[in-house]
Amino acid sequence: MIQTRMMRRGFLTIGTMAAAGTIAAPALLRAQTVPPTRTLADTMAADPRFARFLDLISRAALVEEFRSAQPMTVFAPTDAAFFGAPANLLQQLTGTGGSQDQVDRQRLAALINYHVVPGAFRASELMGNDRRLRTRNGADISINGTTEGVLVRNPAPAQQIAGFGAAGANLNAQPARVVAADIVASNGVIHAVDQLMWP
Repeated sequence: MIQTRMMRRGFLTIGTMAAAGTIAAPALLRAQTVPPTRTLADTMAADPRFARFLDLISRAALVEEFRSAQPMTVFAPTDAAFFGAPANLLQQLTGTGGSQDQVDRQRLAALINYHVVPGAFRASELMGNDRRLRTRNGADISINGTTEGVLVRNPAPAQQIAGFGAAGANLNAQPARVVAADIVASNGVIHAVDQLMWP
């Protein structure tokens, strides 16, 4: 009888503490259950690895697209990815080369949207050989995901209906490699890649 009363008293004490909020979930559990609050645009802006890609997004006036509520997966080229890209083509698109200082927003948007897939895909969901995903510019990318990493490439340069035109031919000799996966934002997922992908 005395033991039963003590047990009841113990349960009441624990219940009171839990109601008062004095028993907290472990810090690791709390961190996992708190959803991210930064959008894709804000997440890239806070990460110095994506400064050049975000500059392209700004020049194409697409920043608000990356702040929209719809979920997206972004294969975002790191700043290092731009070193292997044809500088003259990037200058044409951004209006930074030659006498003409005008951004080619249509082609620049096609390039940016070729790095974006509707829906939020984690790296674990990209496993498998030669998976095709339709990008936001209407052309396909091919994904090969293995335990050694995720590779992304244009399966048919200069032949896709929503492509970039002939300028995209032969620019993707090697697939882009995901170098940092599952950077989660409030409206999607970013996978950092080591090359620009040309539609």
